Amino acid sequence: MTLTPPPRAEVFLVKNRLNSISTRAELELTDHNLRCTVKEYSKWVEKALGISDLKSRLQAGEAVAAFDFRRDRLKVKWLKQFLNAGFEVSEGGSLRWLVSLVYPTGVLALVEVVDGWDVHNQWRQALPPN
Repeated sequence: MTLTPPPRAEVFLVKNRLNSISTRAELELTDHNLRCTVKEYSKWVEKALGISDLKSRLQAGEAVAAFDFRRDRLKVKWLKQFLNAGFEVSEGGSLRWLVSLVYPTGVLALVEVVDGWDVHNQWRQALPPN
């Protein structure tokens, strides 16, 4: 996976901080929204979204949004656990999602963090913590 600067990047949705099970997704930043679209099936994502047909929708080519938050209502927290290449995001009282710009575990994560440091900084500037 090649990390790209805003406004669009392939990312990983991570189940939680203790369990780094992840699912591929696409993050898109517009003037008004931060949208994350699921790119592969995952039972935990299906459950988090409260739907039962994620697999068939993805197979049919449907774009399934994990979240679509307004930028002016975002709550963003960059996480040291992900070497500042991952963040927690929510809007108001919504479900909090963990998003990693790099593969969330192992040596590959470290390599991607080092190689993509400039790009990570661009995402951090585009999505400042609040």
